Parts: sequence; C-alpha cells; structure tokens
Amino acid sequence: MPSRSHEIPLRLVQNQPALAPVLLREVLDYPLPEYSEVASTSEALTNCDPKEWNVDSAVVLRQGTRTVLGVAVESQGRADPDKHYSWPAYLGLLRGRLRCPVVLVVLCPDEAAARWCARPVDVGHPGFVLRPLVIGPDDLPVVAEVERARELPELAVLSAHAHGSGDVRTLKALVEALDATADRNRAFYYDYVLSGLNEAARRELEGLMSVETYEWQSDFARKYVGIGREEGREEGREEGREEGRAQGVARSVIGVLEARGFTVSDQVRARIRSCTDLGVLEAWVPKAVTVQAPEDLFD
Repeated sequence: MPSRSHEIPLRLVQNQPALAPVLLREVLDYPLPEYSEVASTSEALTNCDPKEWNVDSAVVLRQGTRTVLGVAVESQGRADPDKHYSWPAYLGLLRGRLRCPVVLVVLCPDEAAARWCARPVDVGHPGFVLRPLVIGPDDLPVVAEVERARELPELAVLSAHAHGSGDVRTLKALVEALDATADRNRAFYYDYVLSGLNEAARRELEGLMSVETYEWQSDFARKYVGIGREEGREEGREEGREEGRAQGVARSVIGVLEARGFTVSDQVRARIRSCTDLGVLEAWVPKAVTVQAPEDLFD
C-alpha cells in the first residue's frame, strides 16, 4: 500500500496542477512553452489488455485548445529498478496520447532517493537515454513570503515539509497557506508538514497555530479558531474571562472535528466541554486537525 509520504505530494499536484509548471520552471529550470491553461489529465496511459500503465499523476499545459506539454509526475521514496522500465514507457505512451512533448518529474522525500532516481536510463536505442527530472527536498524553493504562500499553498506545503525544521519562516508561510486553501485540504496538508519536522519545529508550528498566537484572516480561522477567541471574550464578560475563553476554545475544537467530517459523540463532546484547562484546550485545536478519530484527541 502506498505510504502517506508517497501519496501526499501527488495529492498536492492533483489539487493544484499549476504546481507542476512552477516546479519545472523554478526548480528544474525547464524552458516551458507558452501556455494559457494547466489541467490534470488521466493517469491511465493505456485502455486495453494485457497491461495497463498508470503514472502516479499527469498534468497538461495548453495554449488555447492546443496541448503544448505533458508532465508525468512520479513520487519515489526508494531505489526501484522496475522504474527504469516503466518510466520510459510512461513517457512514450503519454506522448502518443497527447501528441506533444512530454517530461518526467520525480518527487523524492530524501536526497538518497533523489540521487538514485536521477540516474540516466539507457533504453538501448542509440541516443535514447532518459534523464529523469528529479526534485529532492534540498531542491525545493524556500517559500517565506505571505503573498507567495497564499498564491500557491501547495508549494508552501512542500517548502515547509522540506525546510521547516531549519527555517521558521516557512512555517509562518504555511499558516498563511492553510488559511488560503480549501477546507478539504487543510487537515492533511498540516499533517504532512508535521510528519517532516523535528520536535522543536513541531512545537513551533503548533504554537503558530494556537488561538492566542496567530491573527487569523480567513473564514477557516474565524470559523474554527477565531470563533473560540471571540466567544471566549464575550462569555468571559458574563462568566469570568478564563472560563469564557475555555468554553470558546472548546467550541473551536469541536468545530474543527466536525469540519473534517467526523461525527463527534456525546461522550467526546462532553469531555471537551468539561475541560477547564485553557492550555490543554488550546493544544487540542491543532491536534484536532490531524487526529484519525475524535477519541484520539485525548491520547
């Protein structure tokens, strides 16, 4: 079964096909043709027996109605000699289907995998040598600007995952990126970045995501985080500041879980609402973004 480290970079490209030409241009210095549209295309490269070839992800660049470039995107975490046979096939089949130039981009989670994937593949025909365009973590750009993070959140996610342990600016940019992306993407984007950070960086990101640290700008935050702050202030005037803030943050925790599609049981809901420790409640807010079930919040 593919791992999360394999699947999530591909999900980033599938969610935002415009990420592919950005990586080609900014990381690989590939001379892109003029294009007016970027779109995902079918990963299935054949439609008949005896074998179906499926690239991990595929993107097309179009100029008007004309397809000008096809991009086969693979996620590869280890050496796999079979890829030296399938990768040339992917490009040949994709080129035949699209009737345009095609390139292979390989995303690697570590530098060892990147070095292996970058090896030339000698197909055997004179002059036919495939040199995959490989992107390892060290190759990814550092996204530290708010505008850039909000413009292309998926690039900020890749940047924070690769560089967040050594550059806190990428974590601050990630918060802006999460603020700007669709509701359905936030939980696993956040989870993916956390999985790549060291302990100090994890604590830093969790602190940036807390209700008292970040001045949230979007509906996401105002709905799931800011609501706790505002309701806490209002209720605090009537019931005491600390108690009111705790109740507001408890609502935020429940709101995040429900926004992720969980059904919050009466028992879990009661346990969250009965907690009066503001520090614990604030720690539950970012944790609610990544747990696999509401009950895991208390582990």
